[in-house]
Amino acid sequence: MKKAILSLALLVCAGCGGTNSNSGGGNGGGNGGGNPAPTPAAIAGKWEFISTSTTNAGVGYPNAGIEAILSQTGTSVSSGTQATIVIPFFVQGTNYGIASGTSCGGYQATVSGTVSGQTFSFTLTETNTTGSYAVTGTATINSSNNSMTGTYTTTGGCGSPADAGTFSGTLVPSISGTYATTFGTGATSSLTVTEDASHNVTATGTSQGSSYTLTGNTIGGGLELTGTIPGIGQVQYLGFYMNSPLISLVPTINGISVSNGDFLIFGVTDNSVGIGKKQ
Repeated sequence: MKKAILSLALLVCAGCGGTNSNSGGGNGGGNGGGNPAPTPAAIAGKWEFISTSTTNAGVGYPNAGIEAILSQTGTSVSSGTQATIVIPFFVQGTNYGIASGTSCGGYQATVSGTVSGQTFSFTLTETNTTGSYAVTGTATINSSNNSMTGTYTTTGGCGSPADAGTFSGTLVPSISGTYATTFGTGATSSLTVTEDASHNVTATGTSQGSSYTLTGNTIGGGLELTGTIPGIGQVQYLGFYMNSPLISLVPTINGISVSNGDFLIFGVTDNSVGIGKKQ
């Protein structure tokens, strides 16, 4: 999936069905013969989408994650640039990494779309001075409105070729609780994490007998934390919520089995990789 593929997004496919009048004397009088539009599934909230290219599987980053906070009014769904992040990535055995940007550079995008019953139709768009890259797709939402699966296509853009593939989406709960972190460097720590209504995140822990606090925010299942840890110094961590689609690609981290609700953590300042195990 060439950069920016994880199509979270939404477009077209609005609920259909006008009302046909019954002429003549059938039974039903003035009730009309049309069917009402299906009730749209409620999907507002934090979502993480994992996509896999079926057209360009051999490229450097065949997968992508789209982290988004979806807003919904009736059948219309949207997510702006401050609430949408596209992250191309690869997994090769126990090696995995993220791209330095999407097809059009950076990581941000927008989403617009509609929900008709349990069907979600969307468009995800990246734009910069070199052009634009749009992904469209359709997904089926489960009966609990907390996961979906579908397909996407794109004609390409910003120097990237046409592409198509599959994706899965998971509604991400608020981050709260204690996480035991273990990094490949051998560093371990226990973090107590809380997320407020504005999706700001605070994580507190102890290192070398001294307490510390990291702060940041979350978009969908993506988490960023920065701060200073005693004995380590300034740190920046990027975390990704582990859901079933991502676990199928990354079943273990540093030899530790991954479960739903854990986090894959990248240490930006020291290029470390760790797991945040939900306790």
